[in-house]
Amino acid sequence: MRDRLSTLIAAVLLAVVTVTSYWYSREMRRPIVRTQPTPGTPDFIVEHVVLTQFDEHGQARYKLFAEELSYFKENDDIDLNKPRLVSLLPDQPQLQASSARARVTNAGERVLMQGDVQLRRAATADRPALSIRTERMAAIPDEERFSSDVPVLIEQGGTRLAGSAMDYDNLTRVLTVSGGLRGEMAPPRR
Repeated sequence: MRDRLSTLIAAVLLAVVTVTSYWYSREMRRPIVRTQPTPGTPDFIVEHVVLTQFDEHGQARYKLFAEELSYFKENDDIDLNKPRLVSLLPDQPQLQASSARARVTNAGERVLMQGDVQLRRAATADRPALSIRTERMAAIPDEERFSSDVPVLIEQGGTRLAGSAMDYDNLTRVLTVSGGLRGEMAPPRR
């Protein structure tokens, strides 16, 4: 009786192992069905972001702060909520750019900032601080170029300029304002 029970238990266990192995091998061969994300929905979202970009020598160039970062794998774009970019270049005055939201395209090559856009360059020994405000601005961070095709307000020292569009090259410090230019010039200091 005991031998029959041992044989029966062994046969049942062998049958369970055989059925389990067969089921497992069939499951491994079946293609994995992945649902495609709905176009326009982010692949992941990160909150309270702080990113630092370094140059080839390991020196920090820029620091990016954002309340929220959304990444879209379909086009490799990034959406930022309340971004603030700060330059950390030791040989140049600090530059800060902020906006309500921004879209980063072409692997960081181009940034479109929208909503209460502010660009500020710190004062130097021979120039007062520069402040540019607008509602939309495109930036090419690697070239430190900024442009806007909507009205802008520019302040430097006691001078104020308003125009319909502008281009600014931070490396050469050349600011071009166009369309409906209005300004208030402060008298020179004595």
